[in-house]
Amino acid sequence: MVKRLMILSLFAVVLSANLLIAQQKLVKAPLETAKPVQTVSASTPTVISTPAVAITSQTATAALVKSTATVAQPPQTTVVAPPAPAVPATPPVDPFVSASGKLKEKDAMVRRQGITELTTLRNPKAIALIIPMLKDTDPFVRMEACNSIGSYHARQATADMAKLLAEDKESQVRQTAAISLGYLNDKTAVPALVKGLNDTVDGVRFACAQTLGTIRATEAIPALTAALKDKNPNMKRSVLNAFATLGDNSALPQIRELLNDADIAVKLDTIKVLAQLGDAQSIPAVKPLLESKDKTTSITAANFLAKVNDNSGLTVALSLATDKDRAIRLSALETLGFISDKRVLPVLEKATKDTDSYISQTAKMSLDRVKSKLAAEKSSGKPAEGKTTPVETKQPKKAN
Repeated sequence: MVKRLMILSLFAVVLSANLLIAQQKLVKAPLETAKPVQTVSASTPTVISTPAVAITSQTATAALVKSTATVAQPPQTTVVAPPAPAVPATPPVDPFVSASGKLKEKDAMVRRQGITELTTLRNPKAIALIIPMLKDTDPFVRMEACNSIGSYHARQATADMAKLLAEDKESQVRQTAAISLGYLNDKTAVPALVKGLNDTVDGVRFACAQTLGTIRATEAIPALTAALKDKNPNMKRSVLNAFATLGDNSALPQIRELLNDADIAVKLDTIKVLAQLGDAQSIPAVKPLLESKDKTTSITAANFLAKVNDNSGLTVALSLATDKDRAIRLSALETLGFISDKRVLPVLEKATKDTDSYISQTAKMSLDRVKSKLAAEKSSGKPAEGKTTPVETKQPKKAN
């Protein structure tokens, strides 16, 4: 009987230990997967050991209670804040309004900037705002207003611009007004421009002469002719350019006199203007210049002669077609294009292969022009009218 009680008691202890072990394994299953149990004893607290974690039965029981409590907690609700009210967008600033507002600022530079901005906008409504700025107290603002009026081609401002040219104390303003009047192309400004030919400042006189040519003011020819005797070489050149633009031959006798001018630039411009005007009567006066030691003078003379159908400058043009000076070469190649002579063909053909694109293009245009002339002469059976063709010289045979 005693043995049976001892066996039952031992069985109960083993069963109790197994139940405790099972409970601990249930709690630590996620952490202790497939981990060996080191020691189980009924008389000491059960310990499940792993290489990194040691958990007692008391700890497991606490974890089980905590886990159960966590699961039992109700779900938490998230409070979402309402969206912030939308900020209204700033309306865009009208550039015309912005630029117009600058015209009223105290700072002259800001007023000038306002005029520039109005000019860039290309809004015709700006003209009415800019015209009053011609009377601004600052000269740079008045100059900017002149430029703007010219850019807008606002003829309604011609009278105000002419008044500036005649009366403004600042020479830079007068000069700018004279230049801008050229863009207006209004003949009512001619009296003020003619008066400006006698301005005390060179720049104003130059601008007036150029503008008179630009607007083709034939009524100003007497005043321009008188200005050819101005002491300033640059004034003479400005007047020459005006005559070239006008295309008027009435002042040719006075223009020819400048072939003897002491200033080389004036002399060269005179030759070019005579070529543009096609003045064949100047041939005797220009021919001697082919012998000039100055290459620019000699090739300019050759160019003039070629354009008035005289081949006297052929030799000069051929010799300078390969000159080291790029400007000289270009002038020579252009000159050869006006001479219908077979001797220019190989020179021009070679130049069409030049590495300088500008030279090669000039040579090609001249070559095409010469070929066209030669073809026309061949079809008609005679040289072009008025053409003086030099006789080709045959080279003597070499002795054996």
